[in-house]
Amino acid sequence: MVPAIFALVSAYIFAGNYSPTQLLPVITSFVLVWIFTSSVNNTYDITTDNTSRLMRNQNPVATGELTMREVQTMHLILPVLSIAIGALAGPYWIGLPILAIALVLLYDIRPFRLKDRPFGFLIAPLCQSLPLLFAYAAATSSFALPLRGLLTFAFLYCNGFLIARYLPDTDLDVKLGIHNFSATYGAEATRRFEILGVTIKSLIQVGGILLGLFSPLGMLLFLPSAALQLSILAKGSEALKDPANFRRFALWGLVPCSASIVLGIVQIGQPVSIPGV
Repeated sequence: MVPAIFALVSAYIFAGNYSPTQLLPVITSFVLVWIFTSSVNNTYDITTDNTSRLMRNQNPVATGELTMREVQTMHLILPVLSIAIGALAGPYWIGLPILAIALVLLYDIRPFRLKDRPFGFLIAPLCQSLPLLFAYAAATSSFALPLRGLLTFAFLYCNGFLIARYLPDTDLDVKLGIHNFSATYGAEATRRFEILGVTIKSLIQVGGILLGLFSPLGMLLFLPSAALQLSILAKGSEALKDPANFRRFALWGLVPCSASIVLGIVQIGQPVSIPGV
């Protein structure tokens, strides 16, 4: 959810004519979608989470903190609320929660259950980066993003490649017949894919600065976070199987990298003005 909120704020900054009064219902709507996402995920992952090294004791449905009746009520109410609140911000904000909810259902619920397929992990970063596309469209009445917007979208998307989360449970996934990326291609391929994601978002950030699209201010947060992520990845795939190492990897990727985008498109608190962009 953190990258999505930063995406909304980023779009507000560089779109220029985006109304601040839309931010509250938009963010509220997306928070409700995020709660719905977590609830659906927890409900359909009870079996695997009970035996997972990473998720054990973190699933409130599996631990009994939430009953099935409570989560089923949430599954009925939250989508309706998120769409209704999003509609207060304008027609574009009806489409985003609907699309996000559809992706969540495809990701978690059988017979689709893309989460258990090798490249199903691509859905999660899409959900994180879509708010930026919709926010810019709402501000400009167009989905034609400028180069800076496309780079920001690509940065957030690559930032969401957190397939290392499945590494601690690879052996269990294989036994259960789950064919996610790490179970299908192995720990080393998963680590290399994570390195690719960190490298691509690094090139986007540096390239945006060299092209004059982003402010160097964003590098203050981005460089140390990217360096820490790469230092964890350099230890090898076994290091990423440690849940504590993965949490450090995820934390130093999601929050500082997303914040760096907001800082990177701001020049002393003002939108970057680039003719023709």
